[in-house]
Amino acid sequence: MQHEVPDDKIKRAIGSLPDVQACNVEYNPDGTISAVHIVSSTKRAPKQIVRDIESVMLADFGIKLDHRKISIARVEDRDEARHPRAQRPKLVEITSSSSGGKGSVEVSLERAGLEVSGEAEGVAWGGGLLRLVAQATFRALEKLVGEGASFELLDVVRLKSGERQAVVVLANFAGRAGGGGGSAGGSASGGASGADTRGLAGCVQFDEDEQKATALAALDASNRIIEVLGQPEQTEYEVSPFPED
Repeated sequence: MQHEVPDDKIKRAIGSLPDVQACNVEYNPDGTISAVHIVSSTKRAPKQIVRDIESVMLADFGIKLDHRKISIARVEDRDEARHPRAQRPKLVEITSSSSGGKGSVEVSLERAGLEVSGEAEGVAWGGGLLRLVAQATFRALEKLVGEGASFELLDVVRLKSGERQAVVVLANFAGRAGGGGGSAGGSASGGASGADTRGLAGCVQFDEDEQKATALAALDASNRIIEVLGQPEQTEYEVSPFPED
C-alpha cells in the first residue's frame, strides 16, 4: 500500500523527537517505507526512541511501522564524554506492612552493582503509608549519595484527572555542593562549609501500584542530585601481613 506522505514531513516529525539528531528514510518502489536510519545521542535507550518513532508515525500519518525497519546509531555528546552522568539508582523491591494504624516500609535500591535498603515506620492511615514509602526511599538514597547527605520529605500528593492518576513527592536535600553550586530542581543556598540545600520535586503517573509510583517519584525528585554529586568513590584496601617481631 502506497502512503502519499511527503518525505520532508516524515523526517521533520521524527527529527522533532527527543535526542534524535539526524534522520534518513528509504522507500520501496511502491512508496512504502523500507528503512529508517536514525542518529541519536546516548541520553535515551534505543528501545525508547524506536517506540517514539512507531507512535509518531501511527499518530501523525496512520503508518504502522515495523520496529525492525528502524536502525539507530548512537553518538556520545562531547559534554557527556567530558562530564559523564552518574548512573541513576534503580528500584529493586518494596516491602510494607501495616497493623492498627501503624506501618513499616523497607525500600531496596541498586546502583552500579551496589544494593542498599532504607526503612521507615509511622502512621499508616490517611496516606501515611505512601509517606513511609517516600521516606524509606530517601533513607536508601542517603546511603548511595554518601556521608553528609540528607533528604527531608515535605509532602506526598496524589493527583487525579479523569482516568489518569499521579503521585508527586516534594522534598528538600541538604549535603555537599557540587557541579558549580547551581540549583537542582529548586532553590539552593550554600555557605563556606560547602553545604547545599535544594528543593526537589518528582512526579510519576500510575495505574494501580501507588507505592511503586511513590518510590519512583522520590527517585525522580533525586535524579538531578545524583547527576550533580556523581557516584561515591569506592575505596580499595590492601591487606598486608603483620610484621614479624
